This record gives sequence, C-alpha cells and structure tokens, in this order.
Amino acid sequence: MLFLPLLEVSRRCPGQCELFQWLATMETSAWLRQHDLALLRADGYGVWLEDGRCLRFLVHVDRGPVGDVVAEHERRTSGLGGLLTGYRRTDRAVPVAAVLMIAQDAEREEHLLDDLVRSPMRPRIAVTTREMLYRYWPNEQVWRLPGESGKRRLIEVGS
Repeated sequence: MLFLPLLEVSRRCPGQCELFQWLATMETSAWLRQHDLALLRADGYGVWLEDGRCLRFLVHVDRGPVGDVVAEHERRTSGLGGLLTGYRRTDRAVPVAAVLMIAQDAEREEHLLDDLVRSPMRPRIAVTTREMLYRYWPNEQVWRLPGESGKRRLIEVGS
C-alpha cells in the first residue's frame, strides 16, 4: 500500500526524493526486536529522503473490524486500539521520527486522531486513509497529525 507508490515516486523524481530503505513486516519485526521493542507489530519500516531531508518511519495498516459478529456501533472503532497499544505499553523511545497509520476509511481516521489528541503518545503519529493513498502519491499532502487541521507532506511529518 505504501512501498510500491513510494518506489514509483522515487523513480519519477530521481535526485529529488528516494525510498532509501524498506523493511517488510518480518524484517521490521526483527529490527524492532533488535531495539528491544518486540511488543510493537508494525507492517513496515522505511527511510524516505527528499530535498536533502530524511524521515525514518514505521507503518501500521488498519485492517478494519475483524469478524462478522462485530456490532454495527462497534465497527467504527473495532481494532483501532490495537494499532496503538504497543506504543502505550513501552517506556523505550522508538528510533523513528514518525509512525504512519493508514486507516481503512475517514471515520476510522477521525477516531484515531481523536484518540491521539485525548491521549498523546511519545512518537509522532501521522494518519491518512487508504482512499487518500489511492488518489494521491504518499509523499504529497495526505498525512494528518493529531490536533492539526491541515495535511502535511510525508517529509514534513517528522518536523
């Protein structure tokens, strides 16, 4: 969802931006274990370079409600808490500038952002939706930060 579009942006804009490093889920788990953060379950790890700046990030993808027995009123938030649980349980600093969350839809994105405003976390968290990533390149203004009204470019998320 993020890897191939970032590769394509790198290909289209050589010298301006580049996906310098990418680790898939299994390699990300090993990387997190090396940093004593085995309780985190990220879907990927990357290093993005753009205009002389660097952003190290982890990626989490919201899979949405699991199972058919989830009540309709719970569908909006079912599973969202699990995306952030590991970050709330650790005292260790996460060695990235940002954690990127890809929400299934706009309603779930709003719930994530509201949760992050109510209970801020140490790593900087940026949220977007699958629809935004399908419509735009992931390095464009598609990322939202808790408590902010506008959207940021990927490289701006860490600052």
